Amino acid sequence: MKETTHSETIPLEDRDTETWTRNNREVVRLGLDWFRLLLESYIQFLRSGLPEKKEASGHTVMSDLAADWLLGSLERKKQFSISADVHSARERFDAARAKMKEAETPSALDHLSACFNLAPFDEDVLVLALGPFTEAGFGPLFGYAHDRLNLTQGTPYLALSLFAQGNDEAAALAYKRFSPRAPLRRFALVETDGESLGVLSPFRIGERVGRLLLGDEYCEPSVEALLTVIAPGHCPSRHEGELGRLARTMQNGGLNAGMILGPKRSGRHVAAVKLAGLFGLQAVELKTREMPQDPAQRRAQFARLSREAVLGQTAVVIDLSARDQAVSEENRQAAFRVAEDALRYLESLVLVIADEHPDLPDGLPCVHLKSLATEDRVEVWSRELKRAEGEDGREIETLSEHFVLGPGEIASLCRGLHAAESPDLWQSCMEVAGRGLDHLAEKIESRYTWEDLLLPQEVMHDLKAIAAQVRYRPQVYGHGGFGKRLVRGRGVSALFAGPSGVGKTMAAEVIANELGLGLYKVDLSSVISKYIGETEKNLKRVFDSAEAGGAVLFFDEADALFGKRSEVKDSHDRYANIEVSYLLQRMETYSGLSILATNMKNHLDVAFLRRLRFVIDIPFPDASLRQAIWKRAFPEETATRDLDYTRLGRLELAGGNIVVIAVNAAFLAAADGTAVTMQHIARAARSEMRKLDQELRLDWVEGV
Repeated sequence: MKETTHSETIPLEDRDTETWTRNNREVVRLGLDWFRLLLESYIQFLRSGLPEKKEASGHTVMSDLAADWLLGSLERKKQFSISADVHSARERFDAARAKMKEAETPSALDHLSACFNLAPFDEDVLVLALGPFTEAGFGPLFGYAHDRLNLTQGTPYLALSLFAQGNDEAAALAYKRFSPRAPLRRFALVETDGESLGVLSPFRIGERVGRLLLGDEYCEPSVEALLTVIAPGHCPSRHEGELGRLARTMQNGGLNAGMILGPKRSGRHVAAVKLAGLFGLQAVELKTREMPQDPAQRRAQFARLSREAVLGQTAVVIDLSARDQAVSEENRQAAFRVAEDALRYLESLVLVIADEHPDLPDGLPCVHLKSLATEDRVEVWSRELKRAEGEDGREIETLSEHFVLGPGEIASLCRGLHAAESPDLWQSCMEVAGRGLDHLAEKIESRYTWEDLLLPQEVMHDLKAIAAQVRYRPQVYGHGGFGKRLVRGRGVSALFAGPSGVGKTMAAEVIANELGLGLYKVDLSSVISKYIGETEKNLKRVFDSAEAGGAVLFFDEADALFGKRSEVKDSHDRYANIEVSYLLQRMETYSGLSILATNMKNHLDVAFLRRLRFVIDIPFPDASLRQAIWKRAFPEETATRDLDYTRLGRLELAGGNIVVIAVNAAFLAAADGTAVTMQHIARAARSEMRKLDQELRLDWVEGV
């Protein structure tokens, strides 16, 4: 059996990479050898015709004869001839490149040439610029050839002298290759210090292109920091058809830009990835805030971005949607300026994302994506989870109905689920969907259950009906067919009315816990603004952020906004009614459950009450309910002695106050080192009732 050598154990892709690297380095070496001989021939040519130079004070000076020579009085028209050695070196360089092409593994130089449609002159310019990038000796030789010791980079003058070889017609054509619209500068393959490039203006090769020619993949940090790869995901089928039509429109019109419009979570980013894929490209998002504000610097950066887009086969996505409400108008305008320049200067497919049609140049084809319906999310979930139709269908339908997530969020969530050992889909959705709401409302951890809620049976029945409407939406709207009839107004809105402490907040906690949804408490008094229009903006931020997670929104202190409508006497009265109408309209269209709480139902306008699906009066507890509340007020772990629950039930207090008294009595007992007694409760009750501006009845105190 033949012994296996080390080289034979190297994987094919690694072995091919090593072979390509070795061959590419040989091409670079032969190219620089050829260029060195060419430069040597040119310097000998200069020496042969240029009179001797003198040195003075360490600086090169020019004699009168040298000036006359340059003016043309001597051998101005003398041709620069190339020696046989230069020809042979060039043939070896070309042969090495041709060999790599035949093996379908072209050198880095030929790869760049194919990507950017370079002319032979452009390729030679890159070899010239690579000289001082790789070897220090080329710099002084360039200075010598320019007769300027400080001019150690390439210039159009030197390139034309070496490659056009004195042919005026060839030089004129070659000089056009240094135009800002020609590939060398359009794609930042060579870099300059200014916007203009005269014949003696220096140019150089940047580290990105220099390393690439040497076979090293490298992306300069200033460009890399501007781009973010957009993760792929599945579009709903109806979106894919619309994107296909947009792609054909762009191809037929020869357009390299398009727009994707739609509301938040309609799948705009995933659609951009899909559209880019139809052109064989990957989608990357441009961070507009990181782009330079100076127009000249921005154009230079776009040249580099164009280069990277071609090399990486990418489409550049620019997001102009109002994702961040805190973004200033100045920053929005700056983003629009970047978008305008991108459409003007970027040499790649440009895709603009926005909520509505932005004020950009006319003629850009666009697609309008609609908000995802429940069935769209069911399709995306099924495809992302790679589940056949019908398999775990109920679970996916429930997720799709409760969590209004976009395709990108679903895709990202599913990638995390595939990596988890025992994924909890529901909990994962809640975490993703609740990210935007935490800074707008107070999240309440819901731990109470129906057993903890002590209310009259008819009230309990109504509360459970609310939970049922949220839980069984997929069954009623989907399978039951009501979704086709009730396109709008699917939100479940409720009003909990009753005195302070009767359990309005606790009832909301029980429902949220029963449904497995997040509960967020919004203090309406902090949302209302004295400035016209600001209240609606604050409410919009809350509802928009809560929409994805179907969270239970609990608006406390509703009296701060609601009130009996009176005659409209001024603009503030009129706008107050608009604020109320806006809140009710958002509650009706909100996909989740929203609850208003008030202590003064009689202050609310009947017309407003009709727009709420549930209005539940939570009464002040009677004596029997108060006894039951007292019995549950003390945990089993708390020691009590000789408590008279009948007597305690005669205290006319709401459940919230009873809990406070029980806790305070427990602390008093702990300080005494005894079990909780009626005496401790009496002391705690007296303190609590003083807080409520009430007196503890003497007939109750007697005997305690």
